[in-house]
Amino acid sequence: MAPLKGKMRLNRPFNQNFLMGCILACLPGIYLALTGLGAGGGQPSSQHVASITNSILYGVYTFFGWCAGTFLNYFGPSITVCIGGLGYPLYAGSLWAFGDGVDQAFPLFAGAFLGFSAALLWTGAGFIQFAYAEEKDKAKYITYQWSLSAVGGTIGSLIAFAANFHKTSVDGASAAVYIVFIIIMCCAVVGALFLLVKPKNVVRDDGRHIAVFKQPNIKTEIIGVWKVMSDPKIIILLPAMFAGEMILAPASSINGYYLNLRTRSLANLLFNFIMIPAPLILASMMDSSFIKTRRMRGVVGVTAIGTITMASLAGVLGWICVHDVDRTKPPPGVDWTHGTGVSYIILYLFFGIVDACFQIVVQWVLSALTNDPVLCARYAGAFRGTVSLGMCIAFTLDAKAVSYKNQIIIQLCIYALALCSLYYVIFKYVKETNYFAEENVIVPVSFEEKALVEGLVTEEAVRREQELERIARGLAATSTEGVDIEEDSSIEPKTEIVKPKA
Repeated sequence: MAPLKGKMRLNRPFNQNFLMGCILACLPGIYLALTGLGAGGGQPSSQHVASITNSILYGVYTFFGWCAGTFLNYFGPSITVCIGGLGYPLYAGSLWAFGDGVDQAFPLFAGAFLGFSAALLWTGAGFIQFAYAEEKDKAKYITYQWSLSAVGGTIGSLIAFAANFHKTSVDGASAAVYIVFIIIMCCAVVGALFLLVKPKNVVRDDGRHIAVFKQPNIKTEIIGVWKVMSDPKIIILLPAMFAGEMILAPASSINGYYLNLRTRSLANLLFNFIMIPAPLILASMMDSSFIKTRRMRGVVGVTAIGTITMASLAGVLGWICVHDVDRTKPPPGVDWTHGTGVSYIILYLFFGIVDACFQIVVQWVLSALTNDPVLCARYAGAFRGTVSLGMCIAFTLDAKAVSYKNQIIIQLCIYALALCSLYYVIFKYVKETNYFAEENVIVPVSFEEKALVEGLVTEEAVRREQELERIARGLAATSTEGVDIEEDSSIEPKTEIVKPKA
């Protein structure tokens, strides 16, 4: 098939990933802006309820995260992401209502529902970034989503900062901030339903689809989830996935406790802003053509973000000790005109880098293990479920009023173990390529031509890719959701026709 010329077509992989990033900007991006204000945008006295709510949220998230890949394989990204977005405006509304005196049962329920819906949303996002990207662009696709999400968080933080600029007290966010946030979130939910296409209709610029999709069934999905849960690669990666976003809990809690409202808003604005350029710099390393092997690109990325992570945690630990930050004392409400306020804002800036980039590194390693869309969905669900377990425990520790010093020490140990697991999986399991080795994946034309010239594959392998593309085009033109390739005797297994790479 001839290359497609339309760069603005809806079914282009890059455009689908971009739209998913925009949806993230309007949902978790805005949510992160609200969370980063401390106490869910409320007064410091609301921090305890906010921490309990987050514990429930991430506990529910853990369970549904591991199951969300199955939901996505059945219903596709459009419905999955749409349902996944519903919890965000509900949660924002519950925090607003609680700040106005409504019983805490509302935010607790909203937190539980958001745990369910966020699992679907982020699994859909992970599926798109894992499955739609070519191997050479994995880090870029992951990063574009993160950076776009950070744009949403930055805009949300800017709105909050502008509304709170003259407030030097420790009040909560205004009603106007909540209203704007909820409207933006609702628009994103509707957009997901109409803008995200079925995976079978996604076509690369070279004219090829990403894969031939099998018809899902309950038995294969249950077996598939179990295989992922018992996969040695995934088990070894559990510490890294567990640690992924833990740093957000103590960071936002200290922000809410230690700073006054306008300084919290400024810190939150900078936190979200730094998550725009930092991931792009990381992606330039992990997709760099100057670093010749994929394993080495992974090592460079892990080393860079690992160094920043450990240094940031050590820095905030020293800051806590030097300034005697004790949560049992009344909130000091420090302003940015005070030296200790400025020093924490700088540390909070580094936490923003860690929050985004550590997860990107883990996602890159997961995406380097497979190109199979079905497996990508399960990996995405496993990642989000395990990340949420770490967040659940982190917010539980905060809800139990564990000292900030002890929270940071615990996280230092967990992140150190996480880095070890990442290095091991990269050296043990990450291959230079997974193309021509997975039954349903259609190889990009550029890679196929290069592999043929270098003698890595046979002419028969190329013919098989052409046959897979013929089937994929046929499925895209019909209402059929999938096909069982194993029942088509005209297609030989890839493992029998691909030459092993030296």
